[in-house]
Amino acid sequence: MYNNKMLTKFWNNLTTQEISKLSRNTIIIAPFSAIEQHGSHLPLNTDKIILDKLIDKFCEENKKNKDFVILPNLCIGSSSEHNNFQGTLSVDSVNYINFCLNYLESVFSQKFKKFIFLNSHGGQISHLDIIAKELKNKFKSSKIIKANYFLFDGFNKIVSQNELLHGYHGGEFETSLMLYLANELVRKDKITKHKLSPDYNNKRLIGFEKNIKLQWSTEDINKNGIIGNPANASSKKGEELTIIVTSTLKKIIIELKLL
Repeated sequence: MYNNKMLTKFWNNLTTQEISKLSRNTIIIAPFSAIEQHGSHLPLNTDKIILDKLIDKFCEENKKNKDFVILPNLCIGSSSEHNNFQGTLSVDSVNYINFCLNYLESVFSQKFKKFIFLNSHGGQISHLDIIAKELKNKFKSSKIIKANYFLFDGFNKIVSQNELLHGYHGGEFETSLMLYLANELVRKDKITKHKLSPDYNNKRLIGFEKNIKLQWSTEDINKNGIIGNPANASSKKGEELTIIVTSTLKKIIIELKLL
């Protein structure tokens, strides 16, 4: 049975006539994720699964809200930092940026004005900054929000600040979300204690993720591909993290609607 309230949240479920009838002030959410290694306990599509499931939760909580439509999740990202781990699918940075610009111009050119770039891959933050900058320059009246969900406020009430700052790949944060959102895909017998990024105890100016950065590949930080400690993860923490994400996204949409 056609469920209008849910299906019409997603661009690719609409017909061309339905798109033409949308208000040009409809907020377009553009999801960006990646297919890349996440250690031995999480699947390659962890970033995609988390983002898809968070979006599904958000839509379920906002069935009556007609302020937004969600584009397909662009899940082949730029993940060259993980290229030495088998299974990672990646496009080089320049080609990724150019593709995203061309793809998104096809939406911007339809005179939609308000966008949320919702990203789940930390390695794409700088790419999306450039993409948003160039699109804003071409489409002057557009309002573009860059929202990296893993940087939303409030997570430190659930996961330690040290883990949030220095455990940013396959650690407690992502593993907790996966245990809650896609429990059946977590290889629980493979969850073991891992270390935070060396930045945690680094007193020098230069670091992997400090203000003065040393460019890195994942194996420079951990040969196993994990940065952080998944041993402290739990489904309960994942549920609490999810609540923060969906409530923050709702607030973003309310604020953007007023701009």
